[in-house]
Amino acid sequence: MPLWNDFIIAEIPNAGSSKWLQIINNSKQYCVEIKNEELVISRYHEKHSIQYEYLDLKIVGTDYGEWGGELKVIYADSTEILLKKCNVKSIFEYKGELYFLEGLEHMYLNMGCLCQLIYDGTNFSYRECLDLKECPTAFYIFNRHLYVISSENLFTISNEDGSFKKNIIFNNFPFSAFVPNSLVVYKGYFIIGMRGGLGRIDYANTDNVQYMQLKKK
Repeated sequence: MPLWNDFIIAEIPNAGSSKWLQIINNSKQYCVEIKNEELVISRYHEKHSIQYEYLDLKIVGTDYGEWGGELKVIYADSTEILLKKCNVKSIFEYKGELYFLEGLEHMYLNMGCLCQLIYDGTNFSYRECLDLKECPTAFYIFNRHLYVISSENLFTISNEDGSFKKNIIFNNFPFSAFVPNSLVVYKGYFIIGMRGGLGRIDYANTDNVQYMQLKKK
């Protein structure tokens, strides 16, 4: 696996150029995550199913793009309950509540939603909290803030007096064609995993955005 120091700042090639086409057709996609407070960079492998353990239950979400997906709960006795037909991107807990992100980006479609899962001790239900108007690809919680990325934007979702709001931090990534897939905050930067390299945005000054590529050996 490559290390953070193996990447250097690179110029983003012009859209449509041979270098640009080489990147978007590059089979190497990098994924980022934090383990033991350190940045871990690995090859990205697309997942069509995610599972979240909650109490003695399993919450399972699937995402097959234009072919659809679903969110279901599997109880301890193996009973399965379908909650919603949707493309599930993430399932997570935030500030003591359980949420999931759903979305679809395909051709002219680009949509997404933040939903809250509600459990009364016996049954699950959900409520739609915020129409994102774009498909979320990854999220990260840092300093109690919920950060989300799409193929083009970085934004936060806040909850003020029960009302959820979306606040754009950085819009129109110069590397949006490189298919961002993961997000972390590391040493003062937002780090974004993508095809052909990494994106880096200064946490304190989001005007400072850079594209990082693996050093040539």
